[in-house]
Amino acid sequence: MSTITISLPSQIAKRVDSEAKKQGFATRSEFIRSLLRRYFTGKANEGLVFHEFQAEPLSEIRTAFERTGKYNKKFIDSLISGLSESSTYANKTLKR
Repeated sequence: MSTITISLPSQIAKRVDSEAKKQGFATRSEFIRSLLRRYFTGKANEGLVFHEFQAEPLSEIRTAFERTGKYNKKFIDSLISGLSESSTYANKTLKR
C-alpha cells in the first residue's frame, strides 16, 4: 500500500474526523479510501448533499485570515480586493 500525505485546513480535518466517526470508520484513512473508491466507481454523487453558498461579509473574511497569522497584509488586501470585484460581492451580473 502506498502512502499519500495531504494537508487540510483544520476545519475540514475536524469535519473529516466527525463524518468518519459518524459513518463508522475507524480512521481518517479508511474514510478517505471509501470516498476515493466511490469516486472511481462513479458513485461519488450518491447521497451527496449540496448546500447553498452563503457569502460572508468581507470584513469577517479579512478578520479570519488575519487571525491565522499565516498571511501577510499584502496578500489579504489582494484577496479582499479580488473578492470585492467578484459578482457575488459586487452584485454584478454575468455578461454573456
